[in-house]
Amino acid sequence: MIAQRDIFFDTLFEYAKKDKDVYLIAADCGAKSLDRWRNELPDQFIYTGISEQHTINFAAGLASQGKKVYVYFMACWVARCFEQIRYSCAMAKNNITIVGTSVGLGYHPAGPAHEPTEDLAYMRSLCGLEIHSPCNNHMTKGLVDLSYRESKLRYVRLERTQPKGFEDLYMSFNDSFIENGIFNVKSKYNKSNKNIMILSSGYMLERADKLYQKMLDNNYNVALTDIWKLPIDYKYFESISKNYDILVTIEEQSLNGGFGSNVCEIVCDMDLNKQVIRIGLPNKYIFDNGSRDYILENNGFDLESMYNSIIGRLK
Repeated sequence: MIAQRDIFFDTLFEYAKKDKDVYLIAADCGAKSLDRWRNELPDQFIYTGISEQHTINFAAGLASQGKKVYVYFMACWVARCFEQIRYSCAMAKNNITIVGTSVGLGYHPAGPAHEPTEDLAYMRSLCGLEIHSPCNNHMTKGLVDLSYRESKLRYVRLERTQPKGFEDLYMSFNDSFIENGIFNVKSKYNKSNKNIMILSSGYMLERADKLYQKMLDNNYNVALTDIWKLPIDYKYFESISKNYDILVTIEEQSLNGGFGSNVCEIVCDMDLNKQVIRIGLPNKYIFDNGSRDYILENNGFDLESMYNSIIGRLK
């Protein structure tokens, strides 16, 4: 399967060939999809090296002159330039698209320095910034189209490894879907008085899907929902979750400030009568050595642990 990174920049390349105002800035990252830019569109490709703070300021300057600017680096380094994103982009209303690759535990061999398990928390704190977490290549292409058409400050979180079983999802990526930012992937009703909505995104959808099936096998009414855009639209979330009493959030993030926190904010602010159960990484830096799945399962994301954590808290 082609990596989300390559899909994103190959799709953007086609726009850039026809539009000289499209610029791609890369900070210390190499990829075949970037080689095309370097070789064929050298005037629209800028390599800034290990200088994320400078990169954001430079991108903001280009955006202030009407350019359509995309910045690319590993997602873990977004924290390095938070101040520049806040002042030069968000506050100054210079819209750029920040593309971060390998979110969550995607770069597991490199340890916690390369694992942005808090990026949702600090990025969603910025006013006027949208966060997108695509689960497959169809959505990745759709986000290129969206970012080209509609100027806005965005952070696109690309996976190093995509979830299995969702390759054909979002083959039609329309404007209504983009505006909503939430999609019920599947749902089924059995004879039960417990209606449960499982919410997840990106790589974690695969594990959430297994939990969905186990809940079905145990006769719960359950839905699996991809919550791929933050901040969450309050009114649409209320409408899509109205038939569910229990909301379960599953994320490859520290629980402090992740999208589960955003769900809790909605339930509180709108006075929704719902129970929220959050499943996430512990609030600590993980130094375990092993594969991504090994680390996840050692930190509560094996199927039995997730299932038992829900059953043990059902009211």
